[in-house]
Amino acid sequence: MSGQAATGTPDALLKRIISEKRQRLRKNVHILFLGLTAEEADPIITLLRGARLAPRGQQVQSEEEFNEALSERAWDLILSPQVEGKFTAKEASQVLQRLNKDIPIIQLVPKNSSQKLLQGLKARMATVISLDEQELLLIQIRRQLEHLENRRQLRIAEAQLAEAEKHCQQLAALSELPISYLSYDFISEYINPAFCELFGLEENAVSQGEQLDKFIAMKDRDQLKTSLQEALENDHPIKADLTGRRIDGTNFQAAFSIQHARYLHQDCLQVIISPDSRQNDKSFENFDPATRLYDRDYMINSLEKAVHKALPGGADCSLLYVKFDNYNSLQSELGATGSDIVLADVAELFRNKINKAHICARLEGGVFAVLFHDPNPEKALKLADLLCQSVTKLNINVTGTTVQTSCSIGICTINDNAPHFMELLNRARIAADEVGSKGHKGNGVKLFELAADDTDDGIDNSAINTICDALDNDQFRILFQPIVGLTTANGLGNYEVFLRLNKNDSEEGLSPNVFLTTMDHAETSIRLDKWVIEHAFIRIAEKLKEQQRSRVFINLTARFYQDSDVLNWVADQLKAYRIPADLIVFQVSESDLSTSQAQAETFRAGLKKLGCKFCIKHFGVSANRELLRKKLRPDLVKLDGSFIQDLNTSTDTDKAFAAMIKELKKSKIISIAPLVEDTRLMGRLWKLGVDYIQGYYLQPPGKEMDYDFFD
Repeated sequence: MSGQAATGTPDALLKRIISEKRQRLRKNVHILFLGLTAEEADPIITLLRGARLAPRGQQVQSEEEFNEALSERAWDLILSPQVEGKFTAKEASQVLQRLNKDIPIIQLVPKNSSQKLLQGLKARMATVISLDEQELLLIQIRRQLEHLENRRQLRIAEAQLAEAEKHCQQLAALSELPISYLSYDFISEYINPAFCELFGLEENAVSQGEQLDKFIAMKDRDQLKTSLQEALENDHPIKADLTGRRIDGTNFQAAFSIQHARYLHQDCLQVIISPDSRQNDKSFENFDPATRLYDRDYMINSLEKAVHKALPGGADCSLLYVKFDNYNSLQSELGATGSDIVLADVAELFRNKINKAHICARLEGGVFAVLFHDPNPEKALKLADLLCQSVTKLNINVTGTTVQTSCSIGICTINDNAPHFMELLNRARIAADEVGSKGHKGNGVKLFELAADDTDDGIDNSAINTICDALDNDQFRILFQPIVGLTTANGLGNYEVFLRLNKNDSEEGLSPNVFLTTMDHAETSIRLDKWVIEHAFIRIAEKLKEQQRSRVFINLTARFYQDSDVLNWVADQLKAYRIPADLIVFQVSESDLSTSQAQAETFRAGLKKLGCKFCIKHFGVSANRELLRKKLRPDLVKLDGSFIQDLNTSTDTDKAFAAMIKELKKSKIISIAPLVEDTRLMGRLWKLGVDYIQGYYLQPPGKEMDYDFFD
């Protein structure tokens, strides 16, 4: 209860925001805007960019343009308003169905209703959303993209399954063990050459369509039928020792292993025969010699079977990951032999406390695992608590010395929504690690819980209050990332300024722009921008005193340049810190500029009078890019990261991208490529004519402007 209450405080909220896992690279999303103008599409692009996506959009108005766009590339999403035009969303859906293309269509309406939703769904729309409901639109876009990715992965998996089946059939044909595939009616669909040899059949003889009991002695045929029926009803292999009967009437003893398989894209039963062999799962090779528990391989195999059994539903269970808190110190103090004695005594305790219906194994070192075959997670928690308490009470004698230990146990449930079995093991390990982290000393139990979906948790006003508190308490800092010339240096060190929100220097920090761009908070945005500008000016002034001229790129929100008073404020700051105006580059997102072009032109003209440089970032994704380039005449443009990511993953150069670089060169506008991660990409950008590059390959954002540009 106390932990839940704590999450509502500003500090807890700040910590949650900062600690969220964030990716450096945004996910590219290719969107067709059907029937939407550039002015209508740009706010959506801004919304998606604020949600850590990299939208690449294209406007289409007619069926001809739509078909041409479909032939150019694979698209992820179609957004279309509910309007009657020469080519509607319903007609686009019919085209997609005819071409068998899987692209979700979201229909945008002025005001949503159940009737409009019903009409849209009948017309094969993925969903219908009001343009005014931006948060709902963002959630639906992300979910449609997730569903699309799942469908694509399913198709890939099906193709891989078909390829795997083909390999299995090839291996079965080459196997030295006799193998037969049976239909669920127990009719033979395939027998391999080893089967023919064992039973004295001609290899070319037609043996498909025959009952398997033809090859079993009469006294064991009932047992065979029972085993086959049991295999049908279970997901694990069924083993039976039966008497085989050859065509010449001679008999032999063999172990039959029967399990589910696939043959020619159909579910079937696979029968593997091991003549004169008695298979025993409890042979010594399945046990850990130090503890006499099962070993890692046995546990992994059992876990895989448990996952497959749980997927259809009705066979839930739990995995316990048991990690000894002081195993490394035990090894140092007692040596390998002494620590093995400790583990052996603990293993004996586990055998006494854990029913034999459950599987207990040693995975490695001081790590055990328990596969608890009970659907109730509360019982798994009780067992884990019992094991923890029992281990701490255990006094172990090692060569006259009494040793005590404790353990941390992570629990992961296994059900019909279970991921890959190795991911389950990883989740249980994470839960166990959390018991011994964050100031805790271990000796506890934790049930693994998936992190809440951050796309469903809107940042409310308390987050804005937290940002304001951070401004008041100086909890922000700025970082610098170098921007390096590919062709010639300009004699300056070029850096982009990044704002980070931190409680202490050890944390990675969070850019407030991640969520500020999706909210209406003009005052907070302007305060943040002014804070960044002022602190960047302070750092530049310090460098000038050291005779170092560094030019900085400062990001601005739309709210800042839309304010009529900010130009005078910038002029005052330049004068106060004695900074040459040409060392300052203000950069604004292309999608923001598209939605407020009049204010953008005023702001650009003011910067020109001051002598500051102007850069359009995320350039190239808006349909208005050429209009903006001509109206605003920027000094520089920073290309949208999606172009660079596409260039990095494709061997072919996008002709439109190459043409855009050529046009920028012709207009004498300097181009910058972000997200550069390797030398191969640098070479391709240089050949295309890009002027500057930026990325983690050169240097991640750091506290100082210390990159050696002229080495």
